Amino acid sequence: MQHIDKIYISRLGAKLERFTEKRSNLFNCKCPLCGDSKKKSYKARGFIYIRKSNFNYMCHNCGASMSLSAFMKQIDPELHKEYVLEKWKSGQTGSRKNIATPEFKFDAPTFTKSKVCDFNLGTKVVDLPDNHPAKIYCIERKIPKLDLLYYTNKFKSLVSELTDGYDNLIEEERLVIPFFDTDCSVFALQGRALKQSGMRYITIKIDEEKTKIYGLERLDPTKTSYVVEGPLDSLFLENSVAMAGADVDLQYFSEWKDVVFILDNEPRNKQIVDKYVKLIDAGFKVTVWPEKVKEKDLNDIILSGIDTSELKQIISKNTTYGLQAKLRVNNWKRC
Repeated sequence: MQHIDKIYISRLGAKLERFTEKRSNLFNCKCPLCGDSKKKSYKARGFIYIRKSNFNYMCHNCGASMSLSAFMKQIDPELHKEYVLEKWKSGQTGSRKNIATPEFKFDAPTFTKSKVCDFNLGTKVVDLPDNHPAKIYCIERKIPKLDLLYYTNKFKSLVSELTDGYDNLIEEERLVIPFFDTDCSVFALQGRALKQSGMRYITIKIDEEKTKIYGLERLDPTKTSYVVEGPLDSLFLENSVAMAGADVDLQYFSEWKDVVFILDNEPRNKQIVDKYVKLIDAGFKVTVWPEKVKEKDLNDIILSGIDTSELKQIISKNTTYGLQAKLRVNNWKRC
């Protein structure tokens, strides 16, 4: 029962910095695994939350994601032993488990298909003159859906209007890639440099509690959803979103009907290989690129001369899961 979890969450909280109960079944603390932020002591991006009747831990800084039990075991092994024993006594774990699986009934969510959100983030790329550098860049990269992208020559000023804490930015021109929620509220954005810059991409988080998923306003999770790594890559596939960072809790996607993860084609990148393993272990479908594909990402594949129809065929033929997926990854990886 959840009251046991809450008792032990409270006891664990005594050992966690900046621990607080944000609301019912949601607790916040400074992440003890990564330290959160040494420069900003007020940062607290660790969350204990409930999903499908189970408590979990997630850090929006280091990306740590695990069950409450696993988190407790790392932080306080002795308290964890008490917790496991108490759960066992109540019949909630192991062979003594005798609680029927709860049934959940949800009203089917409604989604507006192909929604185009509008927000004052500069000038839409589609409305720029054909000789404008930002539009030329997008056309040369064969990037579709130019009505979803913006241009500004005052990126720092744009960011300062939306949030604070980014005083170190410089005033420069950038392609603006906005992250909208399903209700068309902007909660993050990326700025892509058009010239040589110290940082090619800058990601700005406006709402710290939102998960950095690009394309939610256009997604229909009742159909097959494709999850890629970069926002611009997601524009080449219908019903596609992008994970803009490594801190995405995979449980976020568990309620979508059918999810296919498409990672960058980097077989020598251990982080990519480890991410594949994590996805497969979580039961998700993945696309493992065939040897004939040499390009790194979807945009590069399109630039190589493959059209979107052929790209979808490649993805379909090379999407797998479970043991077969692990075998494919083992043959694909070079690290």
